Amino acid sequence: MRIVVGGTFEFLHVGHRELLRRAFELGDEVLIGITSDSFKPGISRGFEERKRAVEEFVSQFGKPYRIVEINDMYGPTLEEEFDAIVVSRETRENAERINEERIKRGLKRMEIVEIPIIVAEDLLPVSSRRIREGEIDEEGRRIKRMLVRVGSENPSKIRAVKMVFERIFNFEMEFQGVAVDSGVPPQPVGEDTVRGAKNRAVKALGEADYSVGLEAGLFWEGEMGEYVDRAYCAILDKFGRMTFGHSGGFIYPPEVIRMVKSGLEVGEAMERISGIEEIKKKMGAIGYLSKGIINRDEFNAQAVLMAMIPRIRPELYLKEK
Repeated sequence: MRIVVGGTFEFLHVGHRELLRRAFELGDEVLIGITSDSFKPGISRGFEERKRAVEEFVSQFGKPYRIVEINDMYGPTLEEEFDAIVVSRETRENAERINEERIKRGLKRMEIVEIPIIVAEDLLPVSSRRIREGEIDEEGRRIKRMLVRVGSENPSKIRAVKMVFERIFNFEMEFQGVAVDSGVPPQPVGEDTVRGAKNRAVKALGEADYSVGLEAGLFWEGEMGEYVDRAYCAILDKFGRMTFGHSGGFIYPPEVIRMVKSGLEVGEAMERISGIEEIKKKMGAIGYLSKGIINRDEFNAQAVLMAMIPRIRPELYLKEK
């Protein structure tokens, strides 16, 4: 089976190694295209240095291979027969275009084999650009301090995000609270809650690695005949991926719901009942109602953790759809 694979290979990072490893697993013979210095100007390593690194790595597989210098996305794929091309998700579109051109020229369509996205220690995709900019090393270890922005200046929300991120990551991080407009009513009900979380995350991102939006709201559960309070979390990263989660739910006392229906926010209603000013910045309604068994930080942290689940197990959530 003849396999073709290509890339710049500026840094032979874990993603590149997985790409090449998969090519040699599938193929009896592998052609490796490496971009020329003129095709990819501005990269930090010249063609010969990149070629040597690739040769050193692939020599372990004990299979025949050929390395060619390429000056466009096609290389020799429009002239030679190959059974399959191995790509990353970012380069799959190029492979589709190559196949279209091959068919026009009377060549057979290559099978496209896509490897999973490889993430670094910070659960963001590995890339040569990130290595060049000093964010991560070639093994995907985080070097630069990670910036996380929270779409709120509420201390409870910031603490909840910090609590979860520090359980997941073991490197230096900075957390910033940012005042943003949620774009939903002060007392969200139903889908407005999710919308508010999304809006907060989008508006807070800026130059951060991650941004987090948290919004609590009321949801009518018809089967129960009750309003349930849940916190929703949206986590956006600088690559544009957004993941979601929500906390557990609890039921408010009838008097709180009556006050909300008369026009108060839940926080205002709970301040009147509890006598605690700015309760939502302290223990929250859940802290008061549970007599301190769980506080608002922990309640919000549930939502943050649930929104991180698809990131913690990227091998299951980042598969080709």
